[in-house]
Amino acid sequence: MKNHIVTFIIILASTLNIQSQEDNNLVLNPSFESVDGKLKKLTQINVANDWDSPTALKADLFSTSISGDISVPINIYGKEFPKDGENYAGILVYSYNNKKPRTYIQSQLVKPLASGLDYCIKIHVSLADLSKYAIDKIGIHFSDEQLSLDKKGDIIFNNKADFSSIVNNEKSKIYKSRYKWETICGTYQADGKEKYITIGNFYNNKDTKYEKLTKIDTFPGTQLPEAYYYIDEIEVTLSENPESCSCDENQKKKRESLVYNLDVLTDENASTETKLKNNTIYFDVESFNLDPVFDDNLSKVVQILVADSTLKLQMNGHTDNLEKEAIKDDPENKKLIYLGSYRSKSVKDFLIKNGISASRLSTEDLKANQPVSRGTSSFSYAKNRRVEFVILK
Repeated sequence: MKNHIVTFIIILASTLNIQSQEDNNLVLNPSFESVDGKLKKLTQINVANDWDSPTALKADLFSTSISGDISVPINIYGKEFPKDGENYAGILVYSYNNKKPRTYIQSQLVKPLASGLDYCIKIHVSLADLSKYAIDKIGIHFSDEQLSLDKKGDIIFNNKADFSSIVNNEKSKIYKSRYKWETICGTYQADGKEKYITIGNFYNNKDTKYEKLTKIDTFPGTQLPEAYYYIDEIEVTLSENPESCSCDENQKKKRESLVYNLDVLTDENASTETKLKNNTIYFDVESFNLDPVFDDNLSKVVQILVADSTLKLQMNGHTDNLEKEAIKDDPENKKLIYLGSYRSKSVKDFLIKNGISASRLSTEDLKANQPVSRGTSSFSYAKNRRVEFVILK
């Protein structure tokens, strides 16, 4: 009974903590979950309670409850699961030669910001799959009055006062991840009386840094000459310590570094297969760099190949299951996708540099399909991050 009480207290404390964080957010309906009206088509951001657009061209609202152009996860612009809840917004922030007008989202805050106080601002963005361009100038603007443009068009600022009211990244980072939410965050010191938040691109095209992207093969359709972003989970919270307002706090923590090393004394009379097996090369987490601890192993493989000039080897690259799972969080990360291939190529390159003909060497990426250990400890995973040598008959 006592254990049940302790568990209940822990769960209750966690629930209260989450509720406290939500209560501190000055953004109403921050994940667009509350709706009023029937969502049918694009340009209906106003169906989300407390949200609208400041220009005549309305932004978009996407939902799991709808099929077709505005559905979730697959819609007219791409595929993305919500960062939070069932809905998210979408805005166009750049088009080549300004061929299409931009869109914005705007909301009134729970209460005006207080003069001289610091606020931590965070929004989450994901570039739509069919966007040909990715940009850096996605900004969060604060004002004491609503921004308004009674026609379709771009809201472009030209004076310092307006720019000082925008929160965006300071390092001109281009947000180009598709199938992955990225955080834009920063600290904003209020002048006082700011009541409205508006999200979009407020800079001229010439002042907007962009990158042209190749199309993702896994999503059908033609690329659009624009940058279109999904927006979700918007936060404005009072910050007692500006340094604690970090974009990285919710990022997945990198696993602890661990390289397995099989230290085996091999009998000189052992078969070539056994010698090669005992010189398997192991790798650190999500890495294909050769650890110096395996220099001796690799030198022994070179000696084996020099001693038998007819011998041909295939190097099989392997990954562990957590590296496989990591691809789901970052499906455009070629380092993760082809990690087994990169590992086997690292070994092949070493052998070639040490005098072995490339014609005697081949590589194969076996991914996480052939684990030598099925455990879930760090030690077990380390055994699976490897390159094995196989004799080609």
